[in-house]
Amino acid sequence: MNKTITSFIFTLLLTVIASAQNNPTFKVVGNDINKESLAKEDRLEISKINVENTSDEPIFLKWETVYNSFPKNWDSSMCQHGACQIGIPKGSSFKKLNPDQQGFIAIHVMSPKKKGTGIVKFKIYDTSNPSYFEILTFEVAFL
Repeated sequence: MNKTITSFIFTLLLTVIASAQNNPTFKVVGNDINKESLAKEDRLEISKINVENTSDEPIFLKWETVYNSFPKNWDSSMCQHGACQIGIPKGSSFKKLNPDQQGFIAIHVMSPKKKGTGIVKFKIYDTSNPSYFEILTFEVAFL
């Protein structure tokens, strides 16, 4: 092969690889924002946002808390596909999501017995393609 053909094939290969890495491997199922309003005596049993693997391969999703304005006196916890944790941690990982499988992030908040509002946002991404991410938002109001 001459240099021109070799160079063209190499450039084409790099373009295909770069394009494949930017294609999303997951999507949010439904809305990426959940808004919850409850009486101050109630509790938020669960507010959940699902994501689905849209690739042909298993994926491993990670998440990070990028914003949290929940008042300090709120008793909250969160779960992700594969585990639950007390409070709202800084981040964690889903267990493996196979093709067409759904996972989730969910929050739970016990009644503060007072009026108040709070927002928590999670950045979620595939470990093999961290440049593509989604922001999942939970807005909670105790009235």
